[in-house]
Formats: sequence, C-alpha cells, structure tokens
Amino acid sequence: MEIIVTALLAVIGITILCLLLVCGISYIENRKLTTTYYDVTSSKIPKEFEGYRIAFLTDLHSSQFGENNERLLRELNQQMPDCVVIGGDLFVANPGQEVKTAANLVNRLCEKYPVYYGLGNHEHRAKLYPDIYGTMWNQYISLLSDHVQFLVNEKQYLERDGARIALYGLDLAAAYYRRFTQKPMEEDYLHSILGDVDEEEYSIMIGHNPDYFPRYAQWGADLVLAGHIHGGLVRLPVIGGLLSPMVRFFPKYDKGRYHIGQSEMILSGGLGNHTFKFRVCNTPELVLLELHT
Repeated sequence: MEIIVTALLAVIGITILCLLLVCGISYIENRKLTTTYYDVTSSKIPKEFEGYRIAFLTDLHSSQFGENNERLLRELNQQMPDCVVIGGDLFVANPGQEVKTAANLVNRLCEKYPVYYGLGNHEHRAKLYPDIYGTMWNQYISLLSDHVQFLVNEKQYLERDGARIALYGLDLAAAYYRRFTQKPMEEDYLHSILGDVDEEEYSIMIGHNPDYFPRYAQWGADLVLAGHIHGGLVRLPVIGGLLSPMVRFFPKYDKGRYHIGQSEMILSGGLGNHTFKFRVCNTPELVLLELHT
C-alpha cells in the first residue's frame, strides 16, 4: 500500500511540474512576436504587382505587444507593406469585453496603409447578436477610422499602376463556426454570397475559417488568407497543432501553407488567444507576403 501511495504521489508531482512548465512556456511565448515570410508566385499576378507586399494579421483578440501595440506596429512598419489585410477576430466577443485596443491598432494602421478588413467569428457574432453583446459592435465601429475598408461578402480591388487584383472578404454564417462538429458547406454557398470568380483575375480571399479550404478552392480562390485556429494552441513535433478553437483535436489545417490544385492557403497562427490562452511552440505571428509573377 505504501508503494502505491508513493507512486501516486510521484505521478501527481510530475503532473503538477509538467503543468507549471507548460504554463511558464505559454506565458513567455504569448508575449513573443515573430514574422513569417511567404513568397507567392502565380502567372495570373499582373507584372505590375511584382514585389507587392501584403502584411496579414489576424486573431489579435485584444492582445498587446508593447504599450498600445507599439512593438507590433514597429515590426509591421519595418516590413514596408503596400497594404494591410486583417483576417478578423481583433477583439473578443464576450459581454463586457473592451474593443478600444483593437480599434486603436486599426486606426494606427490606417494612418500609413490601405487597410482591408475581413470579419472573423467574433466580429460576426457581436454584430449579429446585440441582445447578447449589447452595443459592442456599434461601439467598435464608432471608434474606427473612416479609412478602414470592410469586406463583408464583397469584392474590392488592389490596384497598382493600372493593374488590379481581386480581394474578397468572406463573412461566414455563424453555423460554420460550431464547436465539436463541422457543418458541411453546400456546394453553391460561396457562389450565392460572393458571386462567381472571374478566372482571368488573380483572386485573394480573406476566409477566416480554414476548415473550408476545399470549398474555397472549388469556388476559385487563387489565394486564401486564414486564421481562427491559433496554430492549434500547443504544437507538437511532426504532429502539429493539438486543439482548434472549435474544440477539435489535431485539426487538419492548423498553421502554414497548404495547396489544393491551383489554390493555396496561407494560414496564420494568429496574434492572440481567448478562452484557452495556451501557446507552446507556437509564437504569435505576423505574416508578410510578397507577390511575384
């Protein structure tokens, strides 16, 4: 009996030490910041866009890197992007949460760059359910610069020297963000809300939820910019991300670059967290893309 108790105490002790180690690593990693670089090449990219740089940030969830996000802004400015694309979830849509941190960052970006903003599930639900979230969405909008360009199931163009690239912002219905299970996406869903893709144009989609990449590719997106998964929170060697925000283990798409046919997806690990605030082997990430013909 004494041996069993000793072994049990040893297991409990080791478990506590492991948890403390994970918490310590997570505390440190949540405060780090890395920039990941991608070269994106396609014959469909107009020659005028050779070397065009896009800074992509997503899933801030009201986190701060330095006071007023000065460290994040300094890192982004050093990349000298031509525009900034936001993938959504800049704040946390929980009753009583503040939105000033996110609005301040967006406004600072608008002072220097064209800013294109696609919605995530947090913006979507704050806008859709005022009975739950009160005036959160209206407050957020009232704080934002008039120069931010929202793309809510619509298309705008990036323009350079008379040439242009199509940029779509996808605002998925709340049903496509269910936890524990994934709702199948109807084949004509994207066509019904975004219309048809002009196959002659290079088309970029801001698609917050990467789980539907096969449908995005089928629809005709040349490049998808996604987030939402937070890199899988804890990243394991070889295996990758452990858990998605939809509470699904070992998500198929967690972080990095993916291809289906001629379509590719750049999936950011995001900048912040909510609910599960762990990051292990998964540093907050700013993404910088450079286009090439």
